[in-house]
Amino acid sequence: MAPAVFSVTALSMAVNLMRPATTSVLDKVFSRKKGQLTDQFSWDIKFSSERLMKNIRVSDEATVSDGIGRKNVSCKAPRFADKRFIAAADLNAMRAFGSQVETQLLTERVGDEQYDMRQKIDLTREFMAVKALGGQVVDEAGTVLVDYNFPAEQLPVLAGAALWTDADSDPVKNLRAWKKQIKQGAGLITGFYAFCGSGAMDALLNNPKALELMKYLAGKQIAEEGRISYLAGVEIEEYIGSYIDADGDRQDFIGDDEFIMIGVGPDIAAELYAPVIDLKAPTGVGKGKAANLFFSKMWEVEDPSGQWVKVESRPLPVIIRPQAIIKATVI
Repeated sequence: MAPAVFSVTALSMAVNLMRPATTSVLDKVFSRKKGQLTDQFSWDIKFSSERLMKNIRVSDEATVSDGIGRKNVSCKAPRFADKRFIAAADLNAMRAFGSQVETQLLTERVGDEQYDMRQKIDLTREFMAVKALGGQVVDEAGTVLVDYNFPAEQLPVLAGAALWTDADSDPVKNLRAWKKQIKQGAGLITGFYAFCGSGAMDALLNNPKALELMKYLAGKQIAEEGRISYLAGVEIEEYIGSYIDADGDRQDFIGDDEFIMIGVGPDIAAELYAPVIDLKAPTGVGKGKAANLFFSKMWEVEDPSGQWVKVESRPLPVIIRPQAIIKATVI
């Protein structure tokens, strides 16, 4: 019998506690996690009503109003699963160098493999989350999983003197206009957050009108850190994350010329995750229990002697109020 440390429960708990990759967009925009009972995702895109209430007398009945506008979206949960083979011969070679007992060696090796597999899945989750902010959720092959059909006004492309690299441009005016557009479109917004490419940040740092405002608000931070963290009521993060594509080339998650603004609120976005289809999973499909974000298990093979270890997840970032997002090309 395998030690308890290698049980499905223990392995799944271990991989769920790991945080090997930086996932800024997931953490800040899709922090709300919603476990599902099946792998058929369904959620509502919401449109708020901002009509004012009519004053009525105490003796009058309550008025009847239109509820929140909704549009239902459904799709199959994506599946990300990786497995690694740990050969008994490898453990034997490690013991030859004075390591301890086999179970301890296997535990360390399993932890290393889980960590690496979790990192790959987390990078994929972050990739999908960033793409969702541009209006489409796509996988690594570019297949569109969900299309939010962002209208042109949510994907502005600046040109001419409006480009932030132009001395006559006014980024602060752009930020204020986009804040107003988001607030009017998405309803209850409590703040604003933005992710930008390095080129967009360089343009802000060198823009005369932005610098004039920042001279009083953020001069010390620019001098010490070389970046802007807050401008015109928008918290800004320069996003420098990247990944290696199928051709072996490094790609930025957020383009050098992109500026993505998100209105922060209680019901803007979430990350759904489905149960895995695996008979060993205590929260698998058909068990009637909400899934864990990650599932992991091990099984033994006889020849060549060794153990397989697998990590699997079925997540999807979803946008509940698409009007809360503007993705602009600014340089």
